[in-house]
Amino acid sequence: MANWLNPTITTQYDVFVNEAKDRDVDAANMFMNVPSNPPIGAIRNLRLGGGFYKLQEWDVPGAFYERYLHLSGGGTGASEAVGARANLGIGTMGVQNSNAVNISGGVIGNLTGFGVSCSIIFNAGAAYDLGTNAARCRRGYFSDALVLPAGVDKFATS
Repeated sequence: MANWLNPTITTQYDVFVNEAKDRDVDAANMFMNVPSNPPIGAIRNLRLGGGFYKLQEWDVPGAFYERYLHLSGGGTGASEAVGARANLGIGTMGVQNSNAVNISGGVIGNLTGFGVSCSIIFNAGAAYDLGTNAARCRRGYFSDALVLPAGVDKFATS
């Protein structure tokens, strides 16, 4: 750990070499140890353990402060996962597990086909349309049976 105020112009040669070397080591390992009197703007790579690191910058009033990499520099510009996802444009679908996806709205555009390999189950007591009065289904293919309710005009326009 170097004292960054040294060496000075009056430092003896035998001490000067070691002090200069200590500063080189501090700079090369990005302040693995807490330095003494680092210059304003010095960047430290804080080793958090477990393969995790954090960049900090020495600033007035004499402490290291967190610094975040901008997107253009390969970072996310955020300190927390929520902010990182927002800055990267990752929506709510990006945090759902593939075996528990919840889609509660939206439109699928430019869809030319849609395959279903499971039952389509509607809420009990609710009524849903397949198509609209202006855009009705052209064909339906059924393997076992087609059940149509009787009594009410199912193609009413109002």
